[in-house]
Order: sequence, then structure tokens, then C-alpha cells
Amino acid sequence: MALTPLLPARSPSGDNIYRSTLFQAFRAACVLRHNIHEDTRRVIDSTTLTRIRHRSLPYVQEIPAWPPSEDRQLEFHILKVAYQGEIWNENRFLFHAKAQNEDVLVKFTRRYSTKLHEFCAERGHAPKLLGYGTVPGGWKVVVMEDVEHEGSHAEYAPRYWEKWCQDLTGLMQGFHDKDLVHGDLRTPNIIVPATDPENIMLVDFDWGGEAGSVSFPTWSINEELIDGDRLESLVITKEHDVRVLTATLARLRPVTAAMVMDTS
Repeated sequence: MALTPLLPARSPSGDNIYRSTLFQAFRAACVLRHNIHEDTRRVIDSTTLTRIRHRSLPYVQEIPAWPPSEDRQLEFHILKVAYQGEIWNENRFLFHAKAQNEDVLVKFTRRYSTKLHEFCAERGHAPKLLGYGTVPGGWKVVVMEDVEHEGSHAEYAPRYWEKWCQDLTGLMQGFHDKDLVHGDLRTPNIIVPATDPENIMLVDFDWGGEAGSVSFPTWSINEELIDGDRLESLVITKEHDVRVLTATLARLRPVTAAMVMDTS
């Protein structure tokens, strides 16, 4: 907003009245500049500024603890980026963090099924859910236990594959009975805990939810999710879960000497 009308540096008529108006305009500008500096100094002196150590990381330090409670908050400190799956996804961001001196994972995602996550965690087949909230922009923030896991299933498959099949099939049937679906039961979302490889875990509940109500976010999804399906709808069904998990368990099946002889 202008303080004065437009004033040329030299008076068009050369009268003293114009010169006085020009001086008053300069004085007003100087007073305004002085007041801006003084106000800025007072704000800085009276405000405790928080130092942001990692400007590339989200500055979120607190969300409601899980299970929900009016007065329970979970505080955490994000440390570094973590990657999940094969590629970096612009709609899902994962970070290593600390909460109450414990290692946790913090996930930012556009959608998430806490109901499905909690169902699996209660049965020991998902990391414990510690916090859940929403931040400006519509992002969901999920804080969960950071389970140290093996990068490959192949080392443990010969010993535990049958147990994994029983556990995962039973787990899927259990949440299907609750009318819940997962939507992405591929190998990257099945982890082998390093301290207990027999106890397989399921992760990535972004697409999960009530059967018939949740859908894939796009037609461009991993080929493993549409192999054998004529994807005529983006709605995620129980039948889809069954087909994808069956194919995933077949891929995880160990190749033994007996199997090689059977195929020769």
C-alpha cells in the first residue's frame, strides 16, 4: 500500500509547498522503516526460536498416541529417510525416528487403514502401531514400531515357508471375515523379523480398508497385482487379496532338491 501519491523528485511548478510535501513523504518512509526494524527486533528478542537441524526432513514432532486418547500425545524426532519397497513413492514417505528412546518408523501417506494395521498387530503379524494423526495438507502420519528385518526371504524359506503360509493365509482369512482387505499382499510388504524369522509380518496398510469401499489409487499399478486379473474396476476385493497372496507364497516357496527332481 502506497504511503503517498506518486511524487516526482523535482517539482513541476517549483513551488515550496510541493517541496514540503516531498520532505514529509521521505520523513514518513524513514519513520516506517525505523518502526519495522524495532518491531522485528522485539519479536526476535521475545520469541524462542527452534533450531531446525535437518531442513530436508518434515518438521513434525508430535501426533496423537495410539490407541486414541484425549490427552495422550506421542513425541518423536525424525532422523533420516527410510525406503520401503522397490521405489520411492511420491504419495508415501518413510523415515527413521526416535520416540521415548525407542527406534520407530514415521510414515506420511495420503490414506491409511489403522483398523487393518491394528488387527494384524494384535495377532503379532504387524509392527505395533504407536501413533496416528493428520497434518495440514491432508497427510496422514503413522508412527509404528521399527522392526529390524532381513532383506531376503530366501535364507529362511526352507525352514519356515509352511509356517508362513499357514500364518498369512489365516491372517488374511481373519481380516476378510471382518470385511477388511489389504490390496497389496506382495513380497515387499511381507517382512521377516531378524530376531524371530518364524513369525512373518505384514506391512503397508495404505490401500487397506473395508471391502468394496477402498480402491487402488490409479490404474498404473504393479504388474503382480493385475496378473491373471481383468482389472475392470479399481475397487479392491477379497478375491484379489486371495489371488495375490497365493502367487506371492508360490514365489517364496523354497526350491529343494526334491522339487528339482520332480520337474526333471
